[in-house]
Amino acid sequence: MIRKTTKKKATVARRKNKKKNKKSSLIAGKIFSFLILMGLLLFSMGAAGYVIFFRTAIAHGASVEKDSINIAFEEPYTNVPELPPDIPAVFDSSLPLVAIIIDDMGYHKEIGNQLLALPINVTFSFLAAAPHTTELEEKAFQAGRAILLHLPMEPKGKEWDPGPYALLLGQSKEEQKRLFYQNIQAVPHAVGVNNHMGSLYTEDRAAMDDLMVLLREQGLFFVDSFTTAKSQGFAAATAAGVLAASRHIFLDNVRSQDKVCEQLQKLVKSAEKNGWAIGIGHPNEATLAALTNCRGKLLKRVRLVSVQELLIKLSKQR
Repeated sequence: MIRKTTKKKATVARRKNKKKNKKSSLIAGKIFSFLILMGLLLFSMGAAGYVIFFRTAIAHGASVEKDSINIAFEEPYTNVPELPPDIPAVFDSSLPLVAIIIDDMGYHKEIGNQLLALPINVTFSFLAAAPHTTELEEKAFQAGRAILLHLPMEPKGKEWDPGPYALLLGQSKEEQKRLFYQNIQAVPHAVGVNNHMGSLYTEDRAAMDDLMVLLREQGLFFVDSFTTAKSQGFAAATAAGVLAASRHIFLDNVRSQDKVCEQLQKLVKSAEKNGWAIGIGHPNEATLAALTNCRGKLLKRVRLVSVQELLIKLSKQR
């Protein structure tokens, strides 16, 4: 009788252990399945983020900075001639004059501060909607640098996003005027304007004529970034009595110090040939390195001035 009872107890215990083990296995399986699903979800989100962000950044030739989630991009310039055809030669008795504009300021805080700290007379062009524009624009003003509004305008390719507050051909005149003032109010120390993108917009003479009226009312000059060989910017500005010029050389289509140094060399040669030249670069490591390390020899051959000073001198000699 004792043996039967003991055997019965052992059987019951085994059944209980089996149930426990089965229950533990089910719980462990559910936890494992949950972890796998979470892992797949996180991986998918990471992969999607990588594709969306980095493919876009690479496509636009952007440099990703630690403190900037939103990166400003430019249209490609590969099909645009380096020298606008309507730039006359103007020679001064002194060294040839060179103005260097750094576009897209306001998105890249760290590099922006480093560029502002360079002991050279560089002009800075700010995007109104950029997160660091207010801070960096004030620093540039306090440092005595010439400041431009980098006015976003409609590009030809729909894949290029000019960003917030952009002037588009489909907008009414009233809307374009409102957006212009919204832009200019965000860059209060601007003495001039140059276009951000705008390969489509700047080809439209009527749109550029309307814009020049607004610039003239504000006492601003215009530098045509010349993102299309058919740009009407310089002609419209001249007809409206607005001080204007077009850029000669883009400095950093290729983001490497050596290539930017080569473009600086081209800029100097263009100035030596025509008496003056305007170069446009962007806030990135390559341009910062080139302006730091390559400027010495080149800038001995020219005088680096703000684009404002350059335009005033040109207006007196034309």
